[in-house]
Amino acid sequence: MRLVAIVVAAGALLAAGCGGDEEATGQDGANRSNGKTLFVSGADGNARCGSCHTLLDAGPAGTVGPNLDQALGYGCSQGFAESTAYSVVLGQIELAQGAMPADLVTGQDAVDVAAYVASVAGKDIPGCDPSGDQSDGAATSTSG
Repeated sequence: MRLVAIVVAAGALLAAGCGGDEEATGQDGANRSNGKTLFVSGADGNARCGSCHTLLDAGPAGTVGPNLDQALGYGCSQGFAESTAYSVVLGQIELAQGAMPADLVTGQDAVDVAAYVASVAGKDIPGCDPSGDQSDGAATSTSG
């Protein structure tokens, strides 16, 4: 139920135009390979997402932030569209509250990271089959 509340809240904020910069390409035009690189290595001297978050496909096993496979995998296994996970991740990147630093990635880089995470998160959760090609982080978009 908490995931549903997060999804609804993030969707409402995004629909209302809150949350920072406008997307450069949106999910369909995102570069998931770049998103994986940014998740693992960081951008412009900023910390990397994987220093805090666990994401099986990316390899890092951070323990400060939520495990993204667990956080997004349940919704995936329940049939939520990949576009829902993308919206939640992008919203969290843009809102960056609590221990999460602001502006780790912005603009197109934020879109790329959100699309990458949405395409691979939860691959170890029964009933979840994300679209990402987990061998190299590339993916074809499935937003429905």
